[in-house]
Amino acid sequence: MNPPDAIVYEQPLNERMRTLLRIEFVLRGLNDSMAGDQVWDHRVAIKHLLDLTDLLTRSDLRTEVLRELERLAGVLTTMQSMPEVDAPRLRQILEQLDSEIDRLHAQRLPFGQAVLESDLISQLRKRHNLSLGNCEFDQPAFRFWLARPAPQRHQEIGAWCAPFTGLGRATSLILELIRQSASEAVETAQLGFYQRSLDTNQSHQLLRILLPLGSPYYPEVSAGRHRFSIRFVRFADQGKPLPADEDVPFRLVCCNL
Repeated sequence: MNPPDAIVYEQPLNERMRTLLRIEFVLRGLNDSMAGDQVWDHRVAIKHLLDLTDLLTRSDLRTEVLRELERLAGVLTTMQSMPEVDAPRLRQILEQLDSEIDRLHAQRLPFGQAVLESDLISQLRKRHNLSLGNCEFDQPAFRFWLARPAPQRHQEIGAWCAPFTGLGRATSLILELIRQSASEAVETAQLGFYQRSLDTNQSHQLLRILLPLGSPYYPEVSAGRHRFSIRFVRFADQGKPLPADEDVPFRLVCCNL
């Protein structure tokens, strides 16, 4: 959960984490747009579905999510013998992980098969990555579908989304555990610049950079396997953004579960 007093910027430190954050982003947008019944709500929902199909065709999402669930289960299992661990809470988390692993193993069909087999979605996918490629004059079938009653549109989008429920639940569990795997540290970027080495013996997954609401800066992050650097830049409504020329305090979480 993001704190109410700060803006949180996240930087994935490996490709699997990038994929998980993209899944979270798309599914969050899909759920938010499904909350409305207007034509433009459902246009946005279809756009997110098309983004999701792009992810599906680029990687095996089920395999990626399963591997991360199993990795976390293995890491947490080794902690059971540690005296400082909250044993009941750890058992509860391991049961959640095992439950999600079993659900994904039981799902035989590929994620989103119904979406990929839909003729309407197939037509829209062909022009999805073209600038304004799915305007109404380009896609009369889409215009026809959007003219249907809102409950009918909502029901059909819901059917397309249903197979992704398990994917979303598993992704949320993974990201929640990783985000909670480390405590915040108060840091200062000298003249707007901060650099730190990473312990290669630890499995670093994600950086979380917290700036107070009202800060004029945002971070630009460069990260590799051995170190990362953060340069804070002043947001500009007009003209070119400029690097900070003063010390910038911020909070940092290096998630390494």
